[in-house]
Amino acid sequence: MAEKIASIASSTPSNTWRGWLWDSADVSKEERRFLLKLDFTLLTFGTLGMLIKWIDTSNITNAFVSGMKEDLDLYGNQYNYIVVSWTVGYIIGQWPSNFILTRVRAHIWIPFLEVGWTIFTFSLAGAKTYHQMLALRFVVGLFEAGYWPALYYILGSWYNKRELGKRNGILQSAVSIAPIFSGFLQAGIYNSLNGHAGLAGWRWLFVINGVISLPIAILAYFFLPDTPGTAEANWLFTERDVELARERMARVGRVPEGKPYTVKAILSYFTSWKTVLFTLIFTMQPFGSQPATSFVFWLKAHNKPGKPSVYSIAQINEYPTLNNAFTAIYSLLAVWISDGPLRGRRWPTIIFGNLVSIVIFVLLAVTPVFGPFSHRAPLYIVSTIGGSAVPLTMAWMAELISDNAEQRAFTAAAMNTLQYTFSAWIPLVWFQQVHQPNVTPGNRAAAVVGGLNVIVFTVITVLAHWEKVQKKRNGELGRASASLGSEVGVVEVGSEKKFALVDEEDVTPVVLKS
Repeated sequence: MAEKIASIASSTPSNTWRGWLWDSADVSKEERRFLLKLDFTLLTFGTLGMLIKWIDTSNITNAFVSGMKEDLDLYGNQYNYIVVSWTVGYIIGQWPSNFILTRVRAHIWIPFLEVGWTIFTFSLAGAKTYHQMLALRFVVGLFEAGYWPALYYILGSWYNKRELGKRNGILQSAVSIAPIFSGFLQAGIYNSLNGHAGLAGWRWLFVINGVISLPIAILAYFFLPDTPGTAEANWLFTERDVELARERMARVGRVPEGKPYTVKAILSYFTSWKTVLFTLIFTMQPFGSQPATSFVFWLKAHNKPGKPSVYSIAQINEYPTLNNAFTAIYSLLAVWISDGPLRGRRWPTIIFGNLVSIVIFVLLAVTPVFGPFSHRAPLYIVSTIGGSAVPLTMAWMAELISDNAEQRAFTAAAMNTLQYTFSAWIPLVWFQQVHQPNVTPGNRAAAVVGGLNVIVFTVITVLAHWEKVQKKRNGELGRASASLGSEVGVVEVGSEKKFALVDEEDVTPVVLKS
């Protein structure tokens, strides 16, 4: 008997090019209005917050090459230790912050973190010694710790598979765009504010950072939505909006917060292949991002004392932003392809990017370090192509751990914690400041780790498929809908209406029990 799809939840795959371009083009007017509100608040303030945080992260490098090194007498590996200090604070704050986030409303907790971060960012402008900078960067890292994983957790709590990749990509693009702003800001500030009010140009950058961040933190308190499980109707989101959000997440099996944090529960997270493998991927992430950091040192190393400068301070700050522009553009292209033509499959674009990055790292290791700009610079510019998979990796994790909000929050924090744990020591071993830009062993290591990334992503792909097949065989389709990339709709079987599970990968409706 022929089965006809009568109505399917709007989260099923799009059949029009408009839906592939932007998913809300194919949903009902009510849901389109809801998604517009959500994008306007969550994406706007999430992206602005990420942008300013990563401007600060880039500022340390820009400030170092623009006068901070000389003012604070930062010779030897002091720069590396300042970066590590921030990283240690960032690592310590990760898990506690995400645990709190599942119990405290997001519109309260995230602005609190942002205000604390703003206060201590202002303080960086007044640092007089290396040890003061070391202590202040630690506290800045502590307040910043919860922001990134919290936003990815919240996005995974509101958006379905068809929508999540693009939103994650837009959020992550702020990470890539931030250094572009930082480079040009530092160049502009150095030229226009250096020495103004008795402050060096690099100090003014931290002042401006705080000035931008404070109003964002205040507005986030009023605009940033909580998760669907904790949200209440307010001046922007109506009771129907909240109800619609919960219906949407129920359709994809996204379970709200509420499970207790017990020792047994936390131990089960450590033994889950999803938590373990996604965390493992992020422990290797720093190797993929480090080769690009050599670009700024490579430019500065061309300037020899007593000789005319090859690259000006402005050029040293601005040229590395080409890498960030490439990362932002490629990252957005990858998530759009994944959500659209690939129908939510994450692994093809992720593995492709990692394979290309291996080639880039090998070329950085085997070619001469110093040479024409056209020979070396392009390799630095495209070297982060593997790291462009971060938004897709986070989306994939959220989809595979849809049935446990606490584990999802725990895993997001674990991924970021281990990433920055490795970030703390990898530069000190493989990419030391005193060796930059001659870090050929580090580039070799990055190539090897790139190969390991491909293996782990392949294992995740196989295990996810195996789980999908097993759940279909066991009749657990309803519970597995999120991890299978499926949505629940209604089909007509003759004169009867039955629930159906529509798989986004093969677009085949599977009739469930009435």
